[in-house]
Amino acid sequence: MLSEVWLLVSGLLVFIGLLASEGLLLVVGSLAVVVWLAARLWDKYAFRAVTYSRSIGRNRAFIGDNIDYSVTLNNDKVLPLIWVDIQDAFPEGLELRGAVMCGSGLEPNRLHSIITSLLPYQWATWKFTLRCRQRGYHRIGPARLRSGDIFGFTAGEIQHTQVDHVLVYPKVIDLDQLLFLPEHPFGEVRGRRPLYQDTNRVMGQRDYQPGDPLKHIDWKATARAIQLQTRVFEPAVSLNMLIAMNGSTSDHVWQGSNRRLFERAVTAAASAASMAERRGYSYGLISNAVASYSGKWLNIPTGASSSQLPLVLEALAMAAPYVVASLTEVFRAERGSVPAGATVLLVTGAITGSISDQIAEMRARGYQVTVLYAGDGFPPDRIAGVPVFSMSQELDADLDATYAGTTHPDDSNGEEEYEPVLAK
Repeated sequence: MLSEVWLLVSGLLVFIGLLASEGLLLVVGSLAVVVWLAARLWDKYAFRAVTYSRSIGRNRAFIGDNIDYSVTLNNDKVLPLIWVDIQDAFPEGLELRGAVMCGSGLEPNRLHSIITSLLPYQWATWKFTLRCRQRGYHRIGPARLRSGDIFGFTAGEIQHTQVDHVLVYPKVIDLDQLLFLPEHPFGEVRGRRPLYQDTNRVMGQRDYQPGDPLKHIDWKATARAIQLQTRVFEPAVSLNMLIAMNGSTSDHVWQGSNRRLFERAVTAAASAASMAERRGYSYGLISNAVASYSGKWLNIPTGASSSQLPLVLEALAMAAPYVVASLTEVFRAERGSVPAGATVLLVTGAITGSISDQIAEMRARGYQVTVLYAGDGFPPDRIAGVPVFSMSQELDADLDATYAGTTHPDDSNGEEEYEPVLAK
């Protein structure tokens, strides 16, 4: 509306100048028309042939990792960008060193702000260091670009809908010195042959014993030894472990969730998965905590493939501190994917009143249960007859080390200036 009024006034000045033969009014009116046309031209073509992009060194990292991050703006036309304001949505869990951040009202994201100008056919790149402060599935973007004419009369904006993601895995702590799972959950049993044998892998032969299957007799070795010989096979035994993470930190849903205790439980579950991977176990994960952006509980079926640990860490990275059911209900629904005789490692950040019932449910179905406590203080040695291992000291020490390293050694006042790289 203001631009139309400006054009009307300019045209009136030109008309009066022509009628009254006043050169000054004619010049002023003509200049006003030129200014209006220039402003409209800038408003229409300001973002033509302008490209915005962000580059992230990698999309997966652990807490505390640093990632290369850069923003590029290219003005590939003859019309300059007198000023341009870039506002890019940025999550709280990521820290961008040297960048200007501002709040975005009630939204959980902040805004990464860059204000600059570009000459014709010029591009600029801003380079930063992205530090991963919190685990999670972090979204960067979309970005909003605003620009205007040289006179400040008009301003336009465009949206860049591209959204980038950074998946930050939880911390992993070495549990080998803390947790010793029973490799024989039913105790040591003496027998004449292993419970499981791989008939495709022959270790040797021995004298035949009553009870040996006739199909295992090695007739060539029997002819040479002139007495019955039985093939001996390599045992094929693997320990199956289910990591059951309790996402509840209170007895009732209405009491809310303690985010700190939940994060400790996630760290403990990730550390247990890393330990199982190193020891060659077949393992899986269930939890009554929901996955971000899906609303479903966590479930990674038991397996021993090379991709098992990344799958578990990704699931834990996306775990939100909300529960949709009790851990017992999740266990009942997913028990079909749990091998018989598996060891259940119950990870919890709080000793709630339902822990004993959950343990009793698992033991009633024939599973060996061990509790890994990730909360504060010292838990009891046993709960419902099963041993309890506490990793409170390990988590406290790791937390102190993490926060001790949050300040950059080169930061004197917590801020750094980053000059853009300009090119024509």
